[in-house]
Amino acid sequence: MPGHRKLLEISDMSIKDRLKNKTEGLFIPSKADVGSTTNATPLRTGPGQMLMVNSLMKESNEKVALLELQIKEFEGALPVRLLDAHKVVVSKWANRVEQSFTSKEFLDLKAEIEAAQGNVQPIKVRPLKDSSDRFEIIFGHRRHRACLDLGLQVLALVEEVSDIDLFKEMDRENRNRSDPSPWEQGCSYRQALNEGLFSSLGELSKELGVDKGNASKALRLADLPDVVVNAFASPLELQFRMAKVLGDALVANPDVILNRAKKLCAEGAEKYSSKKTLAILLGISEKIVSEKQVVVNGKSFATISINADKVSVDFVQGALSEEKAARLQSLLEEFLKG
Repeated sequence: MPGHRKLLEISDMSIKDRLKNKTEGLFIPSKADVGSTTNATPLRTGPGQMLMVNSLMKESNEKVALLELQIKEFEGALPVRLLDAHKVVVSKWANRVEQSFTSKEFLDLKAEIEAAQGNVQPIKVRPLKDSSDRFEIIFGHRRHRACLDLGLQVLALVEEVSDIDLFKEMDRENRNRSDPSPWEQGCSYRQALNEGLFSSLGELSKELGVDKGNASKALRLADLPDVVVNAFASPLELQFRMAKVLGDALVANPDVILNRAKKLCAEGAEKYSSKKTLAILLGISEKIVSEKQVVVNGKSFATISINADKVSVDFVQGALSEEKAARLQSLLEEFLKG
């Protein structure tokens, strides 16, 4: 390391000068050197000279050791650079969907970065192959997007890493900052398994340090048909608890679930809450909105129940004979014609 060599050279020069000053006067001219033009002289006293040399060598070794310790503090440190955000590309392993960049949380982060005129916490990137000035994000996709939107350079750590290390660092960093949604996690895990980064779900959960049960549920969400995912206002609304019920319903009645999902998409998924969307997909009636009693001569004979999906009339036992049921049918048919 050039800096290291420079420090050692300065240290050696200093020691050499001090050695010369401290040993001055310890030499006497030899007979052979009388009249000689050279300054070389033998030692006046061997033990004294050796003591002085040993003392200076010890001091020198201590200084070299101190310098080496100081240099080691910087060994392994990653270079931090300000990069053109346009020359930093999204990783193919990215586990953030577009809706993540419209959330309130992202808008708050973007406002903080704008106020600071840059991301205080650097993102991490790796150099793109066959390119000297372009980089791929390891983690920090939201910080990068904020800088890109604001026209700011992005502060980044630069390191060459493998695909599997990139995936592990990205997953760990995102979970420490702001968990990707269960559906985003599932899509990310499915891609990693399909492309052979991990040999099994067990290896994936172990390497990433995530709960195997939740990872399995996330994968089930990622495997839902697109039409079912699109039935929700946003895929970010899909939760771990929905994985089993939706998966089981698709196995038991695929055509029914898919038709309900298509209907929801046609109506406009954004008009329903995730809870109501799930209930409609599963064919679960919501709680009754209102009930009205049918009272004759002070006695209740029936209850009219109204909820989001239907209106029903329940008669008390014995209130409706076959003849009255037939009359009711005729009345309803006539009523509904108008």
